[in-house]
Amino acid sequence: MFLNVLSLLVGFLCLFIVVLMLLNTQPDRSKNYRTNGYLVVILLVVGVQRFLYAIEALNLTAITYSPLKINPLLALYIVPVYYLFFRRLIYDTGNLKKEVLHFVFPTVFILINLVITNFTLNRITYLVWSVLYFILILRMVKDFIYKKKPTMFDKISYRAKKNWVLLMVILTFLLVVYSNCFAFFDLSVQMNLNAFYRYSSLCWFVILFFMFKNPVIIFGESYLLQSINLTKPQTFQVWSNKPLKAIEDNDTTVYKTVYDKIDFIILEIKALQKSIALISAITLNTETLAKELKMPKRHLDVIFKYHCHYSINDFSNLVKIDHALLLINEGYLKKYTVDSLGKTCLFNSRFTFSTNFKKFVGVSVSDFVSSANIPEKDYQHLLS
Repeated sequence: MFLNVLSLLVGFLCLFIVVLMLLNTQPDRSKNYRTNGYLVVILLVVGVQRFLYAIEALNLTAITYSPLKINPLLALYIVPVYYLFFRRLIYDTGNLKKEVLHFVFPTVFILINLVITNFTLNRITYLVWSVLYFILILRMVKDFIYKKKPTMFDKISYRAKKNWVLLMVILTFLLVVYSNCFAFFDLSVQMNLNAFYRYSSLCWFVILFFMFKNPVIIFGESYLLQSINLTKPQTFQVWSNKPLKAIEDNDTTVYKTVYDKIDFIILEIKALQKSIALISAITLNTETLAKELKMPKRHLDVIFKYHCHYSINDFSNLVKIDHALLLINEGYLKKYTVDSLGKTCLFNSRFTFSTNFKKFVGVSVSDFVSSANIPEKDYQHLLS
C-alpha cells in the first residue's frame, strides 16, 4: 500500500515539475535558460505511467491505460529519449531535425511488427538497441567529467550538474538492465510492470528530491546565474606545486636552479597579483614580474611553463579580470562606463576587455552585473 501511494506521489511530483519547467519557458524569461525538452518528456512519461499504475493499484479502475502494457515495443522510443536528454544536458545544444532521426528505426520496427511479429527478434533488437545507446551515453558522460572548465561559470555549472548526471546515469543503467531482464525472462507484462513501477518509484523519489534541492535543474542557467554568490570563493586553480608535465631537456638546468624556491616564488607572485596598487599600474607578465621579484625572466618562464595552468598571456588577462570584478563589486559601474572599466584594468580596448571577461567569468559584463546582485565589499578573489 505504501509503495502504491508513493507511486501516486511520484506521478504527481513529476507532472508538477513538468508544469514548472513549461511555465519557465515563456518568452520573457532570461535568454540564458534553455529547457531540456527531453527531460520534460521523461518526467511526463514517468508521471503519467505512475499515475495510471496508482489508479489501477488502488482499484479505482479495472481497465489498464498504460501504453507500455498495451504495446511493450514502445520502449524503443524511450531509449533514444534518454540519450538525447544526456546530449542536451552535457553539450547544451541540439538540432531537432537530426534528433528526429533517432526515432525512425523504432517507428519502422513497430510498423513491421504490426504485420510480422517475432518475439525473439524483438528481444534481441531491444537488447542491442538499449545497450548501444547506453554505451553512447557513457561516452558523453566521460567527456563531461574530463572536459576542461575554463570559465568560472563553467566550474559552478559543472558542480551543479555533476551529481545530477551521475544520478541519471545510474537510473538509466537500472532501466536498461531491468527492461532486458523483463524481455528475456518472458514474464507477465502486467505483473512485472506493476512491480517495476512500485520499486522504481523509490528511485524516482530520490531523484525528485535532488531536483527540488537543486533548482538549477528545473529552472536552468538563469537561476544559476542569480544564485552565484561571490562571498563564497569561486576561484581558478592557477598554480600547481607539482610539475604539470615532464621537464624538457633544454629546461632541466634552469629548473634545477629554481626547484628549491618554486613554492616561495609562487607565493610571492600570488601576493603581487593581489596588490591593487601594482596591478592598477602595470600588466603582470614574466618581464614585469622579473623586475618586481628581482630575478631572471628565464626562471619565471620555466615556472610558468611547468607550474601554471594558464599561459602567461591568459594569466595576465585573468589578473586584470580579477581586478575588474573587484571594482564592479565596489560600485565602479555606478559612476563609470564599461569602456572606462576596461581601460582602468589596463585592457587596450573595450572589445578585448569584454572578450576576456566572458572567457573567464562565463557571461558578459552586463549580464554579470544584472544577475549577480552582490553586496558591495563582499568580494573574494577570482584567483587562487
